[in-house]
Amino acid sequence: MPFQVHRVIKDAHEDGIWAIACGRRGNKIVTGSVDDTVKVWNADTMTLQHTLEGHQLGVISVDISPSGTYAVSTSLDSQVRIWDLMSHSLIKAFDAGPVEAWSVVFSPDGRQISAGTHAGNINCWSVETGEKDRTLETRGKFVMSLAYSPNGMLLASGAENGSIHIFDVPTGKLIHSLPGHSMAIRSMTFSADSQLLITASDDRRINIYDVHHANCLATLTGHQSWVLSVSFAPDASHFASGSSDKRVKIWDMNSRQCVHTFDAHTDQVWGVAYNEDSTRLMSVSDDRSMILYNV
Repeated sequence: MPFQVHRVIKDAHEDGIWAIACGRRGNKIVTGSVDDTVKVWNADTMTLQHTLEGHQLGVISVDISPSGTYAVSTSLDSQVRIWDLMSHSLIKAFDAGPVEAWSVVFSPDGRQISAGTHAGNINCWSVETGEKDRTLETRGKFVMSLAYSPNGMLLASGAENGSIHIFDVPTGKLIHSLPGHSMAIRSMTFSADSQLLITASDDRRINIYDVHHANCLATLTGHQSWVLSVSFAPDASHFASGSSDKRVKIWDMNSRQCVHTFDAHTDQVWGVAYNEDSTRLMSVSDDRSMILYNV
């Protein structure tokens, strides 16, 4: 039966959990916490496989490479760390500089990692060398969220003032600036066909954009506070959102309506992520728990 809480893992970390990523291959989940650690979980059994230590301050953001081989984490300590998920060892660590690496994502080909900066730029590093390949300039405010289109052609950024910028990845050129939010954009996610972008904002709204025509198709409301996280189901039939109102909502893409609300968390929900076949959803929260849902 759909829309059920399948499992609650209490005290998954020793402090609030700010980030989660679910691998498309390799059957792993990675979480990052204010307790300075990155944890690796088996996606089937939800058992802890390893705790990755080394960050000196809270972990802001995590991602898993498309191959499922590597994870990347960013922290308030300004460090970017790349981990091998097979050997659970540190591959590379480099200091990005103060607030020079916030939300971090792997490119779809797995060759680059990109992170937003306080100055409104996007830094792109080579996974192989750890060297900075290029910097994309939004000429805007603090970049708090990033998303690559699955086809690898576009990179979207969301800023603290509500502005959205879309870059052409091959050329590095800014091709669209999208209006629509009045406050910080905490999270964004592309549809599997790279046509749609969903954004989550402190203005309590969720926007759906047609990326290629650069227009807003819909604005969804329902959360009572900041929307902190969004994740598109890989089958594109629905998406999930998490909020500081402590709730997780499931939205149907055809009707653009909320079809279910989970209220199993006791504090704000910082991250939501789907598994590979869109049947399970995970969420993490300041309440230190990770929750698995049947959707």
